[in-house]
Amino acid sequence: MEGWLTFFEFKKITNFLDAFCGTVEPSFRNAYFYYDNSLRIFATDGCAELYLNVTKEFLPFEGVAIVPVQYLKGIIKGTKLNDDSLVKISVEDNEIFFELEGMKLNSKIEKLGEDEIKDLNKNFTLLNRNKLVFFIDSMDFVSASASEGDVIDLFTVENNIFFGYICNFYKLNALFAPSKIDFHKEIPFISARHIVKSLNLLKKNVILDFGIDKNHIILHTSGVFIRICSSQPDFKKDIIIQKDNFEEKEINTRELKNALGKLYVTFTESNIAYLVLKENNSFIYKEEKNSKISFKLPYSFKNQYIIPIHIRKLRSILSRMSENLKIALNDKEMILIDGKQNKIASFLVQEYKKA
Repeated sequence: MEGWLTFFEFKKITNFLDAFCGTVEPSFRNAYFYYDNSLRIFATDGCAELYLNVTKEFLPFEGVAIVPVQYLKGIIKGTKLNDDSLVKISVEDNEIFFELEGMKLNSKIEKLGEDEIKDLNKNFTLLNRNKLVFFIDSMDFVSASASEGDVIDLFTVENNIFFGYICNFYKLNALFAPSKIDFHKEIPFISARHIVKSLNLLKKNVILDFGIDKNHIILHTSGVFIRICSSQPDFKKDIIIQKDNFEEKEINTRELKNALGKLYVTFTESNIAYLVLKENNSFIYKEEKNSKISFKLPYSFKNQYIIPIHIRKLRSILSRMSENLKIALNDKEMILIDGKQNKIASFLVQEYKKA
């Protein structure tokens, strides 16, 4: 029995698996080839689970072939095939074969273990159906600046789904889509990044079904079904960004981003800098050892605010927001509001002086 994929399709599948499985835990970098009404692949990063349709043009076989993703990457690396060239996939004598440009990769087909591939249960509560690009953009914004061990929050406020992130320095909110069902779930940061990077390889205008079941976030689009392990927070999080008694202005962030870029390549020991916002003399500065560098900023405010920021993380956040933002300040926090893209970032104010 045999089937065929174009080299473009085979390469796209391999790159998707590479992004989805990640590199944190090598033992998860495997593709499980099996038959279930079509040739399919199962993969996991330890939390998120992927069920991927490969081709319906394939005869049934029993068992599973476990192929390291690195092997698939190896046979496409440096291959000078046209995208429409064919890759042969065949099963013979309890082995699966991949053949292209004179190369052959084979792997034994083994009996399917009970815990190797979890049953694909497509029963879930659909919350929203929208273009994939909106999910990617919102999830990327809240997860890109997070760190290993962190969690990303998915929650509802007034019949809208938000994605959020909170840490000691700041918190982020991104409006995703409407929902008639209230929920609040957490997913691991690392899986959020794997999801963003892998789905970013698909066409952005495809329709994504977003839903939940008891223990998972569900993502479903043509040929791709993903379950992400999730949990409910143990306590009520102060993750929703709200405005109260703020001084507000419109700003352009171009010069702030330029200053952050220069600070990022100048200092190596610490990423902490300070943003000083005041009347006619705002600036950003950083000290390290016996040196200090500062950059003047074209912002003016009635009161004075000093905000500690993480250079790399603020760069990441601003790169995912519009250049023109509304800034709102009070004695406790600075809020950056991107009304165009429905994104909000909040940072703690360390010092405040009223005019």
